[in-house]
Amino acid sequence: MHANDDLLIQSIDETITAFKTQYAMDECQIFFSNDEEAQLFCYQQLELLNVFKSLDLETISQAARNKATFDIQSNIPYVIAIEILTSFKKSLLEKLLKHPSSQMADTFYEMINAAENCIAQTYLNFELDKLVTFNKIRMESINRLSNNTTLHLYEAHLLWLDQLISALRTTDSNKMPELHPQKCIVGKWLTSSAHEVITDNTVLDEFTTLHKNLHFIGKKIQLNFSTKPIDFHILMLLLKKVETLSLSIGIELSIISNVRFQASASKDPLTGTLNRQLLYHIFSTQFEVSRAVEKKFSLIITDLDDFKFINDTYGHVEGDKVLKSFASMLMHILRDSDFVIRFGGEEFLLILPTKELEDAINLAEKLKDTTCLLHTQDNLKKPISASFGVLEISPNAEAEINEALMAEYIDKVDQALYFAKKNGKNQVSCHSAANLR
Repeated sequence: MHANDDLLIQSIDETITAFKTQYAMDECQIFFSNDEEAQLFCYQQLELLNVFKSLDLETISQAARNKATFDIQSNIPYVIAIEILTSFKKSLLEKLLKHPSSQMADTFYEMINAAENCIAQTYLNFELDKLVTFNKIRMESINRLSNNTTLHLYEAHLLWLDQLISALRTTDSNKMPELHPQKCIVGKWLTSSAHEVITDNTVLDEFTTLHKNLHFIGKKIQLNFSTKPIDFHILMLLLKKVETLSLSIGIELSIISNVRFQASASKDPLTGTLNRQLLYHIFSTQFEVSRAVEKKFSLIITDLDDFKFINDTYGHVEGDKVLKSFASMLMHILRDSDFVIRFGGEEFLLILPTKELEDAINLAEKLKDTTCLLHTQDNLKKPISASFGVLEISPNAEAEINEALMAEYIDKVDQALYFAKKNGKNQVSCHSAANLR
């Protein structure tokens, strides 16, 4: 064995010793819920670091692949799995670069890069497998929609994404999807008829930029294939960016679809809100879209407090004015892509795409406070108020949407409304059991 090899092994050993006391446990504990998990992770990590003393590239690469497989099975995120190895590399290189011989640094640099690349490649393959599964679920959800309007463009985008996954699996640039942002199906739509659907130029520009960014990342992936050896760490980061942009495109297309639907849907003649007959169509569509874009959505059910008293005291004409004023306020505060449905009498059901529980509760509080400011005439002495029930929905892959399941969710949010009424009215209450199936 060369003298430099002995020195390198000694340096690796010293760095591992320092790593144990100065870094590993203290830093690992922040990532885990208990010391036992942190200790197991650190033990596995130190096992990998000790393999570097073999100075054998193949042995190190295999150990890195095994470690990555263990981390994946333990649900350890990639950023954590790679961060500790990166920290080890930095510590040891700082020491080796101070040595007169640069050969040791070169040897270690080759070994650590090989290990990092093996970890990144193992994680990349795992993420691609997950993405294939999720993409299949998204496609099935979109295909179940009876009237998908602009969401057919999301289906085209998902097919584009399938091609990208195939290229990433094989690192074959010939399998890449269309990379010119104006030549894919979504790009052709953007340059032809998109302005007829998206009349707000700001929204259109933002969506166009989102789409261009996705294709730009695709080009960067293709460019990475030409480097040897391929940098799988970069590919992992680019894949995460692709997935984020992909879901954003799906969300934007679903919002556009919602706005278009509402423009032509039949309305309640008194309040201008959507008719209850549309409820199942709207709910089932949002359920499938929520699953396709992997975003939760929320329901709010609201009921005017003591509305019978208003009708009995001031008459039905005045009661109708209160209803119209209340409905107008709801539609004014909500987004154009939200749904306000007259559920019955003085009760309204709000379906809020992509809005999670905390935001939905905050919205309900705002609606409640604004309701108290409503008035129709000076002699209406009793203040107008309303109670609100809130429910977050997170569709899982197996749930089959039907009217019975919808009724279960509505019953849950109605229970929250009942609780708000029972506790004194003019309140917001939420149901905690959001995911029924």
